[in-house]
Amino acid sequence: MHKIALLFLTFTLTLLALDNESKICQKCHPIIYDEYYDSSHRKSSVYNNPIHQAYWDKHPKDEKGYTCAKCHTPTDHKVLERGVLEKNKVQVEEPISCVFCHTIKDVNEGEHSNSNISSGEHKEFFTAEKSLRNSEKAEFKTQTSFFGLVKTSTSSPYHKIDYNNENYYNGNVCMGCHSHTNNEHGFDTAMLDAVIDDKDKNSCVTCHMPQVMGSKVSLSDSRTHAFHGMAGIYHMNSEMGKYIDFELKEDSSGFSVTVVNKSNHALFGQALREGILKTTIMRNGKEIKLHEFSFIRILGKEGKEVMPWAANETLKDTLIYASREVKFTRHLEKGDVLILKLGVQLLSDAGAVSLNLQDNKEVTKFRVLKSQKIKIGHGEDRQIQ
Repeated sequence: MHKIALLFLTFTLTLLALDNESKICQKCHPIIYDEYYDSSHRKSSVYNNPIHQAYWDKHPKDEKGYTCAKCHTPTDHKVLERGVLEKNKVQVEEPISCVFCHTIKDVNEGEHSNSNISSGEHKEFFTAEKSLRNSEKAEFKTQTSFFGLVKTSTSSPYHKIDYNNENYYNGNVCMGCHSHTNNEHGFDTAMLDAVIDDKDKNSCVTCHMPQVMGSKVSLSDSRTHAFHGMAGIYHMNSEMGKYIDFELKEDSSGFSVTVVNKSNHALFGQALREGILKTTIMRNGKEIKLHEFSFIRILGKEGKEVMPWAANETLKDTLIYASREVKFTRHLEKGDVLILKLGVQLLSDAGAVSLNLQDNKEVTKFRVLKSQKIKIGHGEDRQIQ
């Protein structure tokens, strides 16, 4: 009980000093906070993300000012209201805060982009936990037993918890920002529309916030928690391999590899991003590298490649939707080992040059999402590793 009282006092003092910053959440959720602090959500502002900064530097400016705020820095109310972007503590420490995400009540679908509808509550948070679905809002309570000798506490001394918002179970909570982003020509530059309904096996949450080891809260023990570092290109890349399959076929002209996408959105659809399939044959101790295949969408206007805000057409589209077949004219032999690696660059080499980021090795780093070895035999002799 003394521990609870001390935590409550700490919360109160912290609130007065920090005005609801995400740092408050660290007191009870240290593991989750550390993950969040290294996530793309915490690094979404121009001051933390070099790609976003490069885009904004090149973006045409008008009287509207910084128009990316509702998704990239929704916690900074000043820039939301005035459109004037300036470096401050919110931009650096919590452009997308814990409170912002956990108070999204619903999502309003828009023609150009969606918008998040906040509950406006700063002491009542939504979350998902299947065992507590359809239960009453959780409030802090203490109970005594054994004639007052044993005291136990349930829920949080800081906030109420609502387990009944369906958007947090089906992943639709992410669709306020991670859906379509249409420019002034009505052209979608992000290609992140996800089909979120009851028939979907996977959602934003199941793929990008998988359960990982570690207690979600320090006041009680839980074996696992939802990963708040956002699994994907920046973190836990190999986790994404669970949602990708390779299918191999051979014929008289050579062989083909079909990349099967089990997620509910196109892979690598963001502007200037590039997925790459690297294919190698190991034969008699020698390495035979085949041509690399690029999964990319090039945006244009009047037949020429342009920046996303100016685009009104697609010049090239080799993205992976449900699947994409890649053909090779070389024949496989018994005893060969076929090595497949599917990865992604935050920016294509050409994209990095167009944003003046060619010297930033992180943005063109090849990040492996799925790798597999297939030993070539005949019929049942084929082995997949």
